[in-house]
This record gives sequence, C-alpha cells and structure tokens, in this order.
Amino acid sequence: MNRIQVSVPGGTYPVIIEPGLLPSMSQHIEEVHSGRRGLLVMDEQVEHPHGEQLRAEFGEAWHLRTHLFKATEANKQLDSVASIYQSALSQGLDRGSLIMGVGGGVTGDVAGFAAATFLRGIDLVLIPTTLLSMVDASIGGKTGVNLPLPDHRGVGKNLAGAFWQPKAVLIDPLVLSTLDPREIRSGVAECIKHGFISDPSLLDFIRQEHAAILQAESETITRLVSRAVQVKVDVVQGDERESGRRAALNLGHTFGHVIEPIPELDLRHGEAVAIGMVAAAECACRLGRCDASVVGVTREMVSLMGLPADLPAEQPVEDLLEAMRFDKKTRDGHLRLVLPGEAGVDLIEDVPEEMVRAAWLAVGATT
Repeated sequence: MNRIQVSVPGGTYPVIIEPGLLPSMSQHIEEVHSGRRGLLVMDEQVEHPHGEQLRAEFGEAWHLRTHLFKATEANKQLDSVASIYQSALSQGLDRGSLIMGVGGGVTGDVAGFAAATFLRGIDLVLIPTTLLSMVDASIGGKTGVNLPLPDHRGVGKNLAGAFWQPKAVLIDPLVLSTLDPREIRSGVAECIKHGFISDPSLLDFIRQEHAAILQAESETITRLVSRAVQVKVDVVQGDERESGRRAALNLGHTFGHVIEPIPELDLRHGEAVAIGMVAAAECACRLGRCDASVVGVTREMVSLMGLPADLPAEQPVEDLLEAMRFDKKTRDGHLRLVLPGEAGVDLIEDVPEEMVRAAWLAVGATT
C-alpha cells in the first residue's frame, strides 16, 4: 500500500493507493470519519461493476443511500448539485454525515461541490474510478460545475465551485481494468502534463511502459498512478488556492477547456487537454520561451498514447478566442496562460492575442 499524505491549510488527509483496495473501503473511511450516515454519489456507469460490492462492504452498520447520475460534461451543472441536495435531505444527512463521490472527474467535482455547500459543508471522501480522476481531479480540493455563457456562447468550465478538501482519497488501480482504452488514454494525458511540469523521468517511464499502461497492467498502472499523484500533491501542498505555483497544473487546460464542451468535437477531458498542451507549446515557441523541439516532444508524447494533437473538426479561431475570455485565469480582460519553457512551466501574464490565435491555427482552427 502506498499512502501519500496531503497537508494544506484546508485539511490534512491521506491518498491511499492499493490494488484490491475496494473491498476494504469502509475500514479506511472509518479512520477519518466517525459518522455512519452517508450518500454515495455515483456515476451510473460505475453502478454495475462496483455499486453492489461497495454497499455490501459498508453493511448494516451504515445508513447509506445511492444517488446515481449520468456523469457527463452536459450534466456537470447546478441542476445536478440540486438533485444531490434533495437526496441528501431525503436521507436525513446532517453536519456529521458524509458524501462519497464514486466515479471519474465529473462525479468528484459535482459531489465535492455538493459536499462543500450542503449545510455549509459536510465531510467528503473520494473514490476515483478513472485514471484521470485518480491522478488529478480527486486531489487538491477543487470542486465545481459549468455555467452557460452569456448570449448562448457555449459553456464555461468550472465557473461555479469551491475549494473543499476531502477527508481521504481511496484509489484501487484494479478498477481501471473495467475501463475502455479511450478512457485510459484520456487519463494518461494528465500524467504527461505532470511530467512536463516537474518530473521529466515520468515522461521516460510513460515512453518505456506505454503498452502496459494502455493495457492497465496492475503493477505498471499502480506505479504510474503513484508517481503522478506525488507530483500533484507536491504542487498542491505549496499552493492550495492556486495563487501561485498551483497554476502550473493548468498546462493545456485553458485551451482544453474551450474545446471540451463543444459537442461536435466529442472530446473527453484528457483528449482536450492533450490538444491544449500542444497549443500551449506552439504558443510558447512563438513567444520565444522554447524552441521547436518542445513542440515536437509534446506532439510525440500525446501521439504515442493515441491522444489527439490537433482538433478533430473545424472550429473558427475567433469563436475559440472569444470563449477563452471567460476563463477563470483571465484578469482584467488579460489572458494568462500556463506555458512550457526550456525547463518546467510558468504562468505568463497578458499573452498577446495574436500569439494565441497562431497557436489555435497550428492545431487546426480555421480562419
């Protein structure tokens, strides 16, 4: 068992990574939470492979209710949070109760926001079941939902939310064997991002073990999860509220968040981030922060894992630029981007729009 401790002003909690952990979840939860009344907020796709086993594990000592929802970007909205509130009220949850988020990143974000705001905050435990949520979304306390942009201009990612640290994150890498290969690839995008941020040897590991990773081979995928989690924890511990260093974790996300909600592109989060990382590298190259080799390595890594490096369908560049103006990292109308350099990444203030436009065109946007 690998136990990584997270210590931030908002709370100290363990991230426990162990193949075969699922059947002993209640034991670990009882170490961090004293109540016995809770709500399992679960992606409906997780119900069939894991729901019955989880409920049986808690047994009669717990008063549990399961709240199922379709964990898609389209449902990552305030209506879904309101529905969780109603289930929590029906179950009689109080301030000593617990919400458990079981699923991928969307589930964790929505369940986390509900926990942060129900009765002004109750305990949260996250049980991520996708690679992406294991290595990124479940750690660090970010919760949130999307909001529609004004004048029917699409959807803004995570524009309503809260920082709310879980009491524990419990990771069983064996559950990844139930995922389709596309979902595994999507999660690897975040691992690649972590490598670019602070651990180049992680990129070497992904190159060497890419076949075993895509097959979710137990030992290899556990090593990948543990290494990527450690990068995320190190960054979060230095900056809980994204006032400085934590912004590095947004590499590829400002670009990616624009294209992820566009229905005709049909992109999962990691796929959008992969394209976003390539766009960020293209932008950095044009700004003189790095040479073309960084663009080449970025394209190499995402392509090696079967991730897209370019937009899969035409999108007008002006529409993409307009959507970026609603990103949370925009300040006083000036776009701030996390961009790679020769070593690591940095948050760059007031990036010229013509450079951003050129980066979008380089990944297939149209004029």
